Parts: sequence; C-alpha cells; structure tokens
Amino acid sequence: MLFSSFRLLRSLLLACLLCWLISGCAEKKKAPTPLPAEQTKPASVKTGPAIVSSVPKTQPALAQTVVAKPEDETDHSCSYFYFLWGRHAEFETKYEAALEAYEKALICDPQAEFVTSKLPLLLLRMNRNSEAAAKLQEQLDKQPEDVDSRMLLAKIFIREGKLDEAAAQCRTAHDLNPQNTAPLLLLSELHLAANKKDLAKEALEKVLQVDNSSASAHLLLARLLAAEEKFTKALEHYRQALNLSAVEGVQLEMADVLVRQKKYRQAIKTYQELLAQNEQNEEARIGLIHVYLLQNKEKKAAAELKLLKERADSPERADLTIAKLYIRWEDYAKAIALLKELLTKEDIPEARHLLGALYFQEKKYEEALAALGKITPEEEEYEDALIIQVRTLRELKRQDEAIKLLKGALEQDQLGPDVWGLLAGLYQEAGQEDACLKTFACALKMHPGNELLLYEYGLALEQVGKKKQALSVMQKLLKKNPDHAGALNYIGYSWAERKVNLNKAFLYLSRAKELKPEDGSIHDSLGWVYYRLGKFEEALKMLEVAARLSPDDPAVFDHLAETHLAAGHKQEAVQAWQKALELLTKQKEGEGNTKRQERLKVDCKRLEEKIDRLEKEKK
Repeated sequence: MLFSSFRLLRSLLLACLLCWLISGCAEKKKAPTPLPAEQTKPASVKTGPAIVSSVPKTQPALAQTVVAKPEDETDHSCSYFYFLWGRHAEFETKYEAALEAYEKALICDPQAEFVTSKLPLLLLRMNRNSEAAAKLQEQLDKQPEDVDSRMLLAKIFIREGKLDEAAAQCRTAHDLNPQNTAPLLLLSELHLAANKKDLAKEALEKVLQVDNSSASAHLLLARLLAAEEKFTKALEHYRQALNLSAVEGVQLEMADVLVRQKKYRQAIKTYQELLAQNEQNEEARIGLIHVYLLQNKEKKAAAELKLLKERADSPERADLTIAKLYIRWEDYAKAIALLKELLTKEDIPEARHLLGALYFQEKKYEEALAALGKITPEEEEYEDALIIQVRTLRELKRQDEAIKLLKGALEQDQLGPDVWGLLAGLYQEAGQEDACLKTFACALKMHPGNELLLYEYGLALEQVGKKKQALSVMQKLLKKNPDHAGALNYIGYSWAERKVNLNKAFLYLSRAKELKPEDGSIHDSLGWVYYRLGKFEEALKMLEVAARLSPDDPAVFDHLAETHLAAGHKQEAVQAWQKALELLTKQKEGEGNTKRQERLKVDCKRLEEKIDRLEKEKK
C-alpha cells in the first residue's frame, strides 16, 4: 500500500513537472517544430545546432519529442528535466541511463554546474575512474580554486595507486585554503603509506596548529610518536584524542603504551574502566591478564582468565582467545594442545591456521601441512595458509609440490601479489627462468603497478642477464615511487657498474641511504660510486660499513678488495678477496640451481686468479 502511494505521488510530481516544462516552452517566442513522425524514434544524441532526444522507453511520451534549438540559446528547462531524470535513474542504480541523461542535460545547458558536479561521482560509482579523473581535471582547469574537486581527484589517484599525484592535489588544496585541515590529514596518511614519517608528522602538526580539536590528528600523531618510543608525548596526544572522542580502540592503544612504559597501575586502571563499560571486551581482559602476569600476579591473572571463558559468546571462541594468549606468552605447547582440543569440537579456520603456523614454527612440517591443507579457498585465512604450506614444502625440499600447489590455487582464485611473487620465486629457484618471467608478467596484469612485483620482476630480469629490461622496470618503479630505496639502489649501482651518470648515481644512492640507513647493500653501492669517482678514501669508509652491515655478502668484500688495491693496500686486498672467495664457495656448495652454480663457479675462478696474481707480486 505504501509502495503504491509512493508511485502515485511520484507520477503526480512528474506530471506537474511536465506541465511546468510545457508552459515554459509555450512562453518562448516561437514554439519548437517537431520533426516528422519517422524521426521521433530514439536516436543518438548529437552536439550542434539541433538536439535529437533519445530517452529510455520508460520515459513519458512528451520526453520523446525532438526539439531544435539555436546554438546561442541555453535551454534551462530542458537541462533541468534531464538532470531530474538522471537523478531518478541514479537512485534506482541505473547508472548507464543516468549518465546518458546527464550528458543530454549538458547539451541543453553546457554551463550547468549542478550537472557537471554529478558526473565524476557517477563515473566513480560505475568504476570508470580514469574518466572521472578526466572530468574533474576539466573542472579544475576552469575552476582551479575548487578544493572539493581536488580532494575527490586525490582520492581517485589513491584508488589507482598514484600516491604522489594524490599528495600533490592535497598540497594544492591546502595552499588554496590553509584553514581546511582535511587535505593535510589525507596528506599525512599518504606520507605514512610511503614511510615518510617526518613529513607525516610535519603535516599533522600543521593540522593541530589550525585546529587543535582534531581528534584524528592527535590520534595519528600519538601513533607515530609511540612507534618512535616517545611515549610521554604519545600519551599526551592519546589523552587529547580521547577527550575529543572517546573511542574504545584508542583507550586500548593508550593502555598498551602505558604497559610499554611499565606504568602498570595506570594500564590496569584503563583496562578496568573499559571492562566496567563492557564486560564482553575481550581485548581489555586479555590486556589486563597480560599486565597481571608481567607483575607476577598469577592468581589475579587466573581469575581474569576464568572470567574471560565464562563471559565469552561461546566456549570455543574463548578457547581460541586463550590459545592466542599462550602464543603471546610463547607457551607454544599449551597453545597447540588447546587448539587441537578445540578443533575436535568445532572446525574453526582461524584455529586451523594458528595450529598450522605453530607446527611450522616448531618444525613439525607434516603436521603443519595436514592442518593448513583443510582450510578452503572460501575462508579468510586461505591465502596465508597457502603461503605457510609453500614455505613448509620448501623446508622439506619438495619444491615441485609447492609449484603445483600454487599453480592450482592461482588457476582457481584471484589471489594477492604475494602469492604470485612466491610462485615466480619458486620457478627461479628451480632454474625455470622463462616460467619465472612469464609468472611475473601474468602477476603484473592482475596487479598492475604493484611495487613489490615490479621490484622483484626487475631483480629476476637481472638474474637472467636481461639488464636493459631490468633497468627499464626499475625506472618505471621509481617513476611510480621516487622514494623506493630498492629501485634507487639498483639504478644507482647499475650506472656505477657501467661508469655512466655517476653524479646522478651518487644522488640516488645518497637518498636510498637516507631511507634505509642500515642497509648494507646500499652502503656497498655508494662505496662503489666513490670508487668509480676515484675517491678511494671515502669509498673505503663506506665499504667498511657495508661489510659490517652485510658480513655474508661476497660482492661487498670483492668491492672492498678492488678499492684497497686501487689505494695501494695489496695485503688488505688479498684478505678481502679471500673472504669473498670463502663466501662464494659456501654459496656454490649450497646452490641447487645448476645455472646459478655455474655462474658462481666462474666468479670463484676470477677471485682465485686475482689472489694468485697478488700473492706472486708479493714474492
């Protein structure tokens, strides 16, 4: 009855609108001349001096009238009619019909802002991101000060993985309106995603200068400071965030910081306050148990553990929570026993996943495979379980089974980039280079622009000697993310090897070192650039650090030896090459890939010749 009334009301409103449109048209100096009957059938919309109307069959008959309009005349009535029709179609999720109606509304009135603002949102609903971005860019070309459009464009860029472009839009939006904190908040999250913590902190501090009542800014800043172990400042911001918006999860985070500071009394008080508000809060009770155990208050911990089980929604879920507690306390035997007992009562995929992971950790590989193999593709834990199964099979030296397992899984399901990368890595280990590269190509079709896949693909190309293609892939990655330390290192080292672009290579590698100051391979590359520039003293300093950070990398000691020799330190060069040879020999003996073994054999022979030559010179 209610639905019929709604339809009747909608029909009456539509009839009123049509009457208004007819009267609006009648007021014009000259009534439009209808086309011949055979031309009143739906036809495609054309731009130009005349409009040929094409509307869905469900539209009223009047809407099918074809109207001619002079070029310089804007028809507001026509535009508004199609706009309303588009809105109606959009409400009914008939997006194609809505898009067609909006486009016709713009033909009637190209300046209709109420229509142009709708198009990008509609295109987004239709998953036509590129077209939506293009429409927004058109609007911004005409109205560059439109902050809302800039923010929407930034979100589209984020959806497409174009984080640098998104950050640029946020910065411009902030410059246009410094009092609007939304662009800065989004910018801080983009910086966090790119691991640019200092820039994220700077953006958040600017937000709080403008609006100290931003709970989101206080919370994000608190998390950043807690990660840096600046607990006192972190707690200040957590408290301010809670004063502005009391959220249960934030209180739990703050309690965790208090525990890390060993402020157990305050942590207990926080957990107890949460439990007073909600007795079913398992996280708070687990936290409370943890604190009691840290204080060696076994009885209180046991009492809370009993309450946890009594007040859980189901005994099985309580057992799962208790098993997680045992894992947190590294009491793996008790966790395994409890999970095994639990699975006899109820088949819980999360419990199977935990049990399999524990078996793997305890090197009970067959038991791990048995537990994880029962998790089906429909379950949330399937992908993680699959990865652990592959790791288990590799430990058992059953790579062929691992490849078969992954191939079958990828043929049946759309899995994440990690699974594709794992399969490519297995092919590489097996010496199946073509299969490895084909897998990466397929993976990048499924996950275009994925940084991990691009980086690993570049390294795989390098391994098979396709250095030009590898460099091209790394440059593509660097264009996507200018602060990708791995890509900066690869390109900088490649240039150093070829003795080209040495100054630019130095800049790339210096930036990579800033991003990853404890990465030995980056210090090695930077040392090699110094060597190529003839700065042997600086090279030796950098390579000594590389040797300390990467003591098992033969390439580092090879470079160190070459630099010592260039500096006239023959004895040190011999020692460094002997170390490199020792490491290479060890690698060769443990290598299962025949082709790789051959390459290592060649490298070993090269080093042996260098050592022999220097030893003879000493005599």
